[in-house]
Amino acid sequence: MAKKKIQVSLPEYFTISHYKRMGSLEHLDEIDKVIQTITAMTEYTPEDVMTWKLDDMMKVYKGIENILGNIQEAFYPVFDWGGVQYGFQPLSKMSVGEYADLERRLQDPIANLEAIMGILYRRITKENFHDFPWKVKSYIRHLQGKPEQLFKLYDVEEYDSELRDLRAEMFKELPIEYALGALSFFLHFNLLLSKDILTSSHNQTEEMKMNLMMVEMALNELQLTNTTDISLSSETLTYLKSLQSREIEE
Repeated sequence: MAKKKIQVSLPEYFTISHYKRMGSLEHLDEIDKVIQTITAMTEYTPEDVMTWKLDDMMKVYKGIENILGNIQEAFYPVFDWGGVQYGFQPLSKMSVGEYADLERRLQDPIANLEAIMGILYRRITKENFHDFPWKVKSYIRHLQGKPEQLFKLYDVEEYDSELRDLRAEMFKELPIEYALGALSFFLHFNLLLSKDILTSSHNQTEEMKMNLMMVEMALNELQLTNTTDISLSSETLTYLKSLQSREIEE
C-alpha cells in the first residue's frame, strides 16, 4: 500500500486569527497540543491529523515552530500594511466614546483582540515622517522611532464604529507580534499609572497597600519578559491619571 503523501501549505507568519484559533493549550497533553497547533495554522482538522503518520505530523509541527520562533513582540506606533499607513491612537487623543469602547473590549482582550486593534490603530490622514526610517519585511513594514516622538508626527481619521469593525475584520490577518506589542504597551503604562495613583495617596488602606504590591510584582514580571520599547509621554500619563483617579475615589 502506497504511503499517503501529506501536502501542507504553511503561512508566512503567525496572525491574530491563528492565535485565537489556537486557544489555550495548558489543559492538553503533548500530542493534543501538537494537533491543536497544526489545525490552527493549516486547513486540516484534528480528525485529518489523526490519520497522519507520526513522522509527518512532527515535520509539519517543526515547520510551525520555526514560524513561532520568529515572533518578536514589539510596540509599533506606525505601520504600513496592505498599502495603508496606520497609526496608534494614544489615549491622550482619545474621546470618551473611544475610551469606553476600548475599556469594554479589554475585559476579554483575547476574544476581542482584532477589535481592540481596530480602536487603537486607524488610517493616518496627515504625517511628517521625513526624518524617520522604515523597516521592511516581506509582508509589512513599520516606522522606527520612539513612541513619544512618533505620536507628534501624525493624525489619524476620526473614530467611526463602522470603520472600526471593518478594520477589525482586516486586522485578523495582522501579524500577532503587532497586537501583542500594542497590548503590552497599553498594559505597562496602565500599571505605571496605577502605581503612581496608589503611591501618591496620603491615606493608604491595607487593601491599597496590597494592590500596590501586586502592581509592582506585575511590573517586575512584565519587565523581565517584555522586549517592547515602552517609552511614555508625560501627556499620556497625565491624561490617564485624570481618567482613572475618579475610579479610585469612587
